[in-house]
Amino acid sequence: MRSHRTFVFAAGAAALLALAACGTSTPSTSSGSSGSGGSTASAGSNAGSSGPTLTIVSPATGASVTAPFMLKVSSDETLGAPSTGDDHLHVFIDGSSSYKVMTSDQMKITGLSKGQHTILVTLQHADHSPVGPKATVNVDVTKGSSSSSSTGTGSTGSSGGYGY
Repeated sequence: MRSHRTFVFAAGAAALLALAACGTSTPSTSSGSSGSGGSTASAGSNAGSSGPTLTIVSPATGASVTAPFMLKVSSDETLGAPSTGDDHLHVFIDGSSSYKVMTSDQMKITGLSKGQHTILVTLQHADHSPVGPKATVNVDVTKGSSSSSSTGTGSTGSSGGYGY
């Protein structure tokens, strides 16, 4: 009887080890590419699965840009207006709590002053709850935008005061 318990325990332990080895993943870092070299972005972590992805394609991290410029992203999720039930993106500038809603894979960023800026993009469900993936890019605006009131291409609304 004792050897039977030992066998069951050993088999159970082996199964748990196999499950742990197959079901563990770390947050992936992916980099997109474009004519400007792409940017490094962080994808969300879904342990045990290859969940949704989000990558900033351009501008490349550390790129020098002239405002306005196009922010381009890539995601394996269908993007659209929240009213359609599709996922969408929130775009944050320089750690602000205000964001712009992005409903397609590109958006014109305007209204940024000359200097260093950090752009954070998060993937959101239609109800604005987070899906998980986030991507960040740092850019150096060499010539700031004179307009601060234009809206971004593909955006449907804003929760903040940035002109992008």
